[in-house]
Amino acid sequence: MDIIEKINRLQDQLNIQMAVQYETMLDNQLTAKQVLLLELIRAGATTTKDIATTLRVTTSAVSQLLNKLEGKGYIHRTINPENRREIKLELAEKGQQYFNQLKQFEQDTASAIYGQLPSEDLQHLVRILENLLTIVRRDKA
Repeated sequence: MDIIEKINRLQDQLNIQMAVQYETMLDNQLTAKQVLLLELIRAGATTTKDIATTLRVTTSAVSQLLNKLEGKGYIHRTINPENRREIKLELAEKGQQYFNQLKQFEQDTASAIYGQLPSEDLQHLVRILENLLTIVRRDKA
């Protein structure tokens, strides 16, 4: 088996096992794209245009996803007082709660799963992930 295939298969299996084991801890009402938008808003994207530019999609596509997030109570949209044509985005209480749950999930998995690995293995994993991120960012530019 090709090494890349094996890595992908193992990542998939790990993700599936973790999802099954910890699914009750996470909010299952969100799609992957909705979570991505919440992450971008939390990271500082404040307008539909910011998100559309980052994701390289239309503002219309972003607006449709934001409508769903707002309807579910995860975000607030307000008019920018400095530019009344611009809508500002921010996380609502439910959006904040989502990230609080996610943080708890990460802490639980860190101790239950990653805590069983030797420190040297964890440091090596961090280096690999940092290298992969550097490659992806370089290829994106």
